[in-house]
Amino acid sequence: MVSMTTIGTLWLVNQITFQQHSQAMFGGLLGLTKRSILFHDMDSQHVSKLLGVPIHVISMDESKNSWVEKQRLLQGQVLVNAVDAEEGLEVSVLLNSKDKHYVLSGEFKDFRTSLIQGAFSLINDELKRGEHSVDALLKEIKEDLNFGTRMLPKQELQTGHSHSHNVHVPDHYGHYDISGNVGHFYSYFPIVDKVIEIGPIQFKPDIPFQAIFVVVILAIIITGIAVYWLVFRFEVGLQKLERASTRIASGHLNSRVKVGSDDAVGRLGEAFNRMAEQIQHLMGVQKEMIRAISHELRTPVARMRFGVQMLEDTTEDAYLQKQLKDMDQDLQELDELVDEILTYARLEEGGPILEFKDANILELIEQVGEETKRRTDKVKVTINSETHAEEDIFSSIEYRYMHRAIQNLVGNACRYATKQVHIEFSCQDNICRIDVEDDGEGIPKKDWDRVFSPFTRLDDSRTRSSGGYGLGLSIVQRIIYWHGGRAIVSESRWGGAKMSLLWPKNDQINPN
Repeated sequence: MVSMTTIGTLWLVNQITFQQHSQAMFGGLLGLTKRSILFHDMDSQHVSKLLGVPIHVISMDESKNSWVEKQRLLQGQVLVNAVDAEEGLEVSVLLNSKDKHYVLSGEFKDFRTSLIQGAFSLINDELKRGEHSVDALLKEIKEDLNFGTRMLPKQELQTGHSHSHNVHVPDHYGHYDISGNVGHFYSYFPIVDKVIEIGPIQFKPDIPFQAIFVVVILAIIITGIAVYWLVFRFEVGLQKLERASTRIASGHLNSRVKVGSDDAVGRLGEAFNRMAEQIQHLMGVQKEMIRAISHELRTPVARMRFGVQMLEDTTEDAYLQKQLKDMDQDLQELDELVDEILTYARLEEGGPILEFKDANILELIEQVGEETKRRTDKVKVTINSETHAEEDIFSSIEYRYMHRAIQNLVGNACRYATKQVHIEFSCQDNICRIDVEDDGEGIPKKDWDRVFSPFTRLDDSRTRSSGGYGLGLSIVQRIIYWHGGRAIVSESRWGGAKMSLLWPKNDQINPN
């Protein structure tokens, strides 16, 4: 569309330029005919014979020109109108005689012949009347004609135009430039024994460079606007997809893209919505299955524990008592596993279970440390913090779940530590950080990326008592995720594992 508009604009500029050129050329020719018409008392027949084209003189009141065209004539402008399919032109100018306005018009079909032959014929007619010398006449008509006229000097006649005396007016011969568009024309006038040159005359005007420059600049601007509009629409559609993707990644699986068009972005939005619906359906089925299985397991586990306890009360056999105690411990672990699965499912789903409040993180860490010390004396738990300012140790958290996350990290470290577990707290640049380090065997670097995956146990030889259920660190990751942070693993200063939690001190993800 921009290309077609540019081509059309250039064509229009070319037409306007040609019309202006025609106005200048033929307007000058008709301006020269005024002298002859006035000399012959408004009789145009003599001029028509000289030019070989119809020339008409009509009073302004009787002319068929529109009011606008009449006003243009009165302002001294030249009217040029097409009269037929053969590119014939009707040219009109204003002629004043005895305080009365007339319209002088002529019909021209052959641009070059009519113009050059007509000019030579009118000049010859003026010379025949003998009112002016050649020099005076050429000087006077120069104001009417819009191209140069001059007598050839003798030197030029002798060198380059010696044959010009053989071409008598109104016949003429011409010299054109290499393009064939610009010419000089010569004719011999026997009445004064002179060769007169007309030219240079440019028959097909070039489009002005300024006009081309303006059109090209406008085309570039229009192209820029069009491209910006297309890119803007595309960008808006991608932003909608990005926002919907971010919300789905945050757990809002009911998020959809509003599709408002049938273009490529709109079709992509529809495909995205179908994908989101499928994901939501599959996740819903998975969560319902996990909840159902977990809840259904609680009832038989409770009945089995009740039966085991009844058996413990009815027997005094030491071996049987030991077996029943082991069974009770297994049921306790199964109950804890069900609780872990339900907790992880709730955190995966997100929602209104998180209530953020400002809390003292240092006190929370010390509380977890004291609880850990009461449960085990296998390792030494130490706590350190270089941050003590009140504005730095308080953060907006969900207290219950953050307590659970820190407790899981410390418990995991105690499980694999040899002698000591160290907890470090810091807060810099509005980022809170908790590091839990142990002096155990550590975690191979190749397993750092999957240590937080659910049901992942890096050492299959470990028993449940040492290796856990594979959900503790996954729960930690989900908790810190809903706080807008992340959990990372690295190597501790003693060669063991170092688990770190980082989250914004005052910002949190809105679970709703």
